Formats: sequence, structure tokens, C-alpha cells
Amino acid sequence: MPPDLARYSPREALVFVETDSLPNALRRLETLSFWKAIKPAIGVPGQFDDVLTSARVLAWLDVGPAEAKLLARARWGLIITGLTAEVAAPESPSSDPLNTTSTPAKAETPPGAALDVTPQLTVCLATGLSAEQTLRVGQERLPLIARKLFGCAPLPPEQADQTVQLMRFRHPERPETSLWAAARGDLLFLANDEAAIRACLEATDGRRATLADLPAFKRARQSIHPDQALLFAFVNPAGLEAALRLRQGNLGHNNVVSQDGKEQSLLASMLAGLSDGLGYSLDVQEGQVVDRYYLALHPSIVTELRPHVRPALGASAPQRFLPKQGSLISFGWSRPLTALDRVQTALAARSNAAVAFLSRELLDGLRERYGIRPREPLDDALGDQWLAIHPGDEAETETIWGISVRERARLLPTLDRYLRADGASITNVNVAGSDVPLAASTHRDGRAACFLDNWLLLGNRPTLERFLAQPPQPPVAFPPVADAFLYRHTCPQEDLSQATLALIKLTRAGEATPLRLTEPAIRQAIEQQPVATGYFRLGDDGCLGEMRSPIGNLAYLTSFISNL
Repeated sequence: MPPDLARYSPREALVFVETDSLPNALRRLETLSFWKAIKPAIGVPGQFDDVLTSARVLAWLDVGPAEAKLLARARWGLIITGLTAEVAAPESPSSDPLNTTSTPAKAETPPGAALDVTPQLTVCLATGLSAEQTLRVGQERLPLIARKLFGCAPLPPEQADQTVQLMRFRHPERPETSLWAAARGDLLFLANDEAAIRACLEATDGRRATLADLPAFKRARQSIHPDQALLFAFVNPAGLEAALRLRQGNLGHNNVVSQDGKEQSLLASMLAGLSDGLGYSLDVQEGQVVDRYYLALHPSIVTELRPHVRPALGASAPQRFLPKQGSLISFGWSRPLTALDRVQTALAARSNAAVAFLSRELLDGLRERYGIRPREPLDDALGDQWLAIHPGDEAETETIWGISVRERARLLPTLDRYLRADGASITNVNVAGSDVPLAASTHRDGRAACFLDNWLLLGNRPTLERFLAQPPQPPVAFPPVADAFLYRHTCPQEDLSQATLALIKLTRAGEATPLRLTEPAIRQAIEQQPVATGYFRLGDDGCLGEMRSPIGNLAYLTSFISNL
């Protein structure tokens, strides 16, 4: 039975990731239909197959040096216990190009600035070796790993703490940059931060609560079958908060996002009031990548959501809304204004006064943005089907929102306020290639709207114009799933192109330049892949989702590995 790596992670970890052994992962990845199609197209060298075959033989026969056995047996865990970020000021024409001084992060990231994020990261390897072999491999290979990470030879190792057998390798020119390491039986820990590795060691030694005992973590594991998966990940509410902060360029106290701080932000409190965390797994089945998701929700939130969830448009989704590229999401959602009010009330009941006030203000701000007056009764005028369309063409686009409409006349005053916000005026536009009239606002954000049959479409003018002018797309059937309130259709060409360049680099099949994507064999291998489809449904304690696609999130993983 494989080791439970979550028992070596502290309970408060922001992010936890565990993977299967390398030979098992490679064996299953070789069954991907996309890999079978792209492998001859990019011209993978024969030596690459020899490496894969050797790895399988070593794993099966259980022979070879300790390093080879480690690669054949080891399961990998990645544990992030905090994030530190700095904002580097954008360069001006008169700035010194050799000046690499960065400025501390402010409340928001300035335009043109780069956000440099450093995770407090620990890698845990369950080596499958004896304690003696694990210690020897660590002593022999850690200096080489430090050299690889630092780009130069490290200083001689230090015994940082004899009681926990903690070693430290320092960068010769930047002593604050270190590689920390420790061994426990067949476990090998590597980290870039002392507090991070000590937290993992305390969890391993039974002196700290572990992630494996967290109820939400257990539910996530049970819900998305990680024992059968190549990769499993869990993000707690503080990790979700960190992701939102970094996306917006907003950081916490001392530019640190961490669960260990005494002060918890309002955003973290709001997320904690809604969810216990997010689970994710990645697998390969029937030649496709299967991405599964589990968003843990508190029972009171599920109770308020359930009366408003409706079966989404699946195979009957209007074909004219399918974009040539990008994605289409259809979801069932009845009486949305009432639903949001009820969820906010449930959240406020679980939270402190500040979160209750902030959530109410956010909801009121959302109504105001779309021209909806307080207590304006619009639910009966809206249908229970919604669309989120992202055309995904080469130009930068924004999402188009589609709302099914029951009573168009009742929505016109609200729509007029939305388009005329901040003193803007309205221009009626005839879109070339379409007979649908478009109402375009002079508002600075370029907002526009139109009615298409019994649908109201909202978006910015350029995106709506390009979308309305596109020709009808071939029909795509969404696989029906009982109780699915959301379906998603995604054209995977962009992800497949990204993965192809990464595979060319990883397999050393030539120069990984965008020009390679124009080769007929490569282009055909990409274009023949099916669209990605998936769904979400509401369970008793959260949302469960699944996406099946030619490449899925492997596109990001292959790109990340190829850049190491």
C-alpha cells in the first residue's frame, strides 16, 4: 500500500500535492491518444523510448543502484505552507538596466510591474528505500541538487539542528538563499525555508496536527478517487485566498500570505465561511486526461443553493453559442437575486460582523454595476439558464454573459441604466455578418448588449461583434449527467499547442519554436483531437466536477517541467 504523504504535511498547509511513481505515471501517459498522435509528428528520438523501457524494467525487476530504485519507486509530495511576494517596479526609459532593486509590494501591483512570488515549499519523497540507503543517497546527491538550484557550488553543508538531523546548504553569495534537508526513515525532505521543513518534520514526528486528519481533506480524497489518479491536490481556504490575492496583486501583512499569521484577512474569513477547501485529481482514462474537482461547501450554503440549482443545457445547448475557439459554459440557476441574498445571509450567520458587512456590500455593488436597484423584483423576468462564452480568439477578449429571458420588457429599464452608467450614451450598431442589432455604450469599459432570440447577451463591444459575426459551428454533444447544473465545452487547440512545444523540448525533438506548429503533421495531430467537455453537480457537502479532454491540465504541467 502506498504511503499516505498527507501524514507528513501540517494541517494548515496552503497547498498539498502528491503524485504517483514516475514509471507508473509514464506508463499511463503513454496511453494518451494525443501522445500517440503527436509523437511521430514531432519526431521523438528513439533514445527516448529506450529510456522509458529501461525505467519500466528497473521498476519491474527491482534491480539497479539506489538512485535508480528511488526513481522507480518514489512517490512525491509537494507542500506549500506560505507565500512571500515582492513587486519589482517597472523599468522606465531612463532607468539603469543593471539595477535589479525591487520595491516592496503595495496594496496593488502597479501597471507594468512584475510580481515575484516565492513559495515556502517542502518536497517530501517517500523513497521506498531502506533508511540507510535514503540517508546515503541524500548525502551524495544533495550537494548536486543545491548546485543545480543555485547555479553554482554551495557552501559546505551545515548541521543546522542535530536533534532533528536538519542540514542546510547556503548560496555562496546570497547566504539567505538556502536548501534545507532532512531524512526520516525512507522519507527525504527538501525545502527552501526553515519554518516550512520544521513544520513537516513536526507533523511526521507526531508533534503537530496533520492534513490527513482534516475532515474536508478526507472528503475530497473520497470524492475524487485519488488512489486511482496520477496526481492529487488539496487547497485550503487560506490557499484559495492567496491565489486570489496574487491574481489581484494584493498581499497581506509584511507582503506574506500565510495560514500561520494571527490576523486573518476578511477575504480569508469570507472564503472560510463558504468553503472548507478545494480538491483536485488528474488521471488518464480511455486515452483522455480526466481532471476532477471537489469544492467543499458548508451544509448551510448547500441548503441555500439547492432550491435554485437547475439542470443545465447539455446536448440541447444552442449551437449558435458555441465559439470557434475558447469555451462555452452553460449552467442552470433560477431566481438568482434571491439565491445570492440567501447565500449571503447564510455566510453572515457563520462569520463575524466585518465579513457580514463586506459580503453585503459586495452583493449591493454587484447589483449596482448591472443597473439593478435595491429590492428590484427581477427574478420572475429572468429564465433559469445562463451562459458564459469566451470566444478565445487571438485578440484579447472578455467573457460574454448570456441570460435566458422570460419578460424582455421588464428588463429594458434595468438594461438602460446599465448601459448609461456614469453618464454614458447608447449607440445602436449593425454588426457585419449578423442581423442582430447591438446596443453599444460609450462607457469607458466598452460595455454592450443585445437580445438574441430569448437570450440577453452582455459583454464588451469588440468581443460581441466578433462573436455575432462568426459562422455557425459544428454541433457538439455534451454527455448527459444526472443532476449536472453546469456543462463546459472547451476548444483545446491552444493548450495542445503549448503542450506540443513543451514535449518537443522535453524529448529533445528539435527546436521548440512556434514555427514547428505550422508543420502539416503537427497541425493535423492537434486539429484531429476532440473538444474538452465536462460538468459540475451539487452534492450533499460540496460541488463535484469532471473534465475530459485530450490534454487537460497536463498542458501546464509539461510546460512547467520543460522550463525547470
